[in-house]
Amino acid sequence: MSLSERLAKLDGIMRPVLSNFSPKFYIDFYSKGRKEFLDRLVSETPKNIDVSSWSNPIKVWDIKFNNCIFNAAGMFKKGKGYEVVASQGAGAWLCGTTTSQPRMGNAKNGIVHPFVPLPRSGAAINWLGLPNDGHSAIAGTLKKIERIDGCPIGISVSSNPSESGLHALKSLVEGMNNLAKQNIDFIELNESCPNVSNHTHKDHTILDEEMINRLQYIKDNFLKKRERNLPVIVKYSIDTNESLIGSLVNLLIDLEFDGINLGNTSTKYDEIQKYIDKKEFDQYKYFVENFGGGISGRVLKDKSLKLCKTAHDEIKKSKLKNEFHIIRTGGIETHKDLIDSQNAGVTLNQWYTGYFENFSKFGHNVYKSLISNS
Repeated sequence: MSLSERLAKLDGIMRPVLSNFSPKFYIDFYSKGRKEFLDRLVSETPKNIDVSSWSNPIKVWDIKFNNCIFNAAGMFKKGKGYEVVASQGAGAWLCGTTTSQPRMGNAKNGIVHPFVPLPRSGAAINWLGLPNDGHSAIAGTLKKIERIDGCPIGISVSSNPSESGLHALKSLVEGMNNLAKQNIDFIELNESCPNVSNHTHKDHTILDEEMINRLQYIKDNFLKKRERNLPVIVKYSIDTNESLIGSLVNLLIDLEFDGINLGNTSTKYDEIQKYIDKKEFDQYKYFVENFGGGISGRVLKDKSLKLCKTAHDEIKKSKLKNEFHIIRTGGIETHKDLIDSQNAGVTLNQWYTGYFENFSKFGHNVYKSLISNS
């Protein structure tokens, strides 16, 4: 058993004890522990996992994926983690969101990159704030990756929250062009990050004109100029008003994007608190009142599935010229969730909280257990 596997199992034992301490201590402990655990995890390369016997590969956009699930953008920063998840048999690997300039991310009350798990509730909350080394630095890191067959490389990108207007768009497209020259297979455009102020989703019943103009600019200055097969999908918040899904899908299809991801973490604190276990409510309340942040995990399961079903119904009405796929993010943790996704018209899935919960039980066999349902 590797060190990260031992740590994960120990954590499962210790959480009930640690949750009895003050919310600030609990959050501080796990904010630091999350980083240390991820640093250990990405340094490991699991051996002797026979991916070929259970991987169930699929071809999407003429790209081979080992299977239909891989990590969400918030999991792996700094261009690290490909070797470990590829060896585990992940369907793909998605590098954490990059921006035009490096970002330190959020810090408050002496806590850097606040994060808290709520395991009894099957949830977690984070207020990371897009920490990253910038498009250029990550492009250099991605170029050095030795890829493994069946595990394509994706990159999540976003405009820089400190930039605005045409300058922000030019910086974003410049970064996308730089990354496109490197060792990547697809791009995910992050249109909703709840942990930076100007990315918070506007819960309106009509499409945001600024967002439409932004996507049009990307079409004119990137999509139309692609020199190779490089799909671009757009990620939206799990809090997106369901009445907007049809308009969003048609907009993305008309602008020749390649898919939609539904969705990012939630900031509907009052709506979600009814799903929080009473033994974790103090931690939940302290976190959202002091940091805000986005909620992930099982509490989003039903909503993510419903949004994806709505998107699929709209796509069925469209006359597609090119492949357009739905990616589901939010509450994925079991084999049944993958079946439910497939029945709802979802092609690919991303997970975050569910990955770590399963890793604590199955270690580096986390994908094998999920895909083979064993």
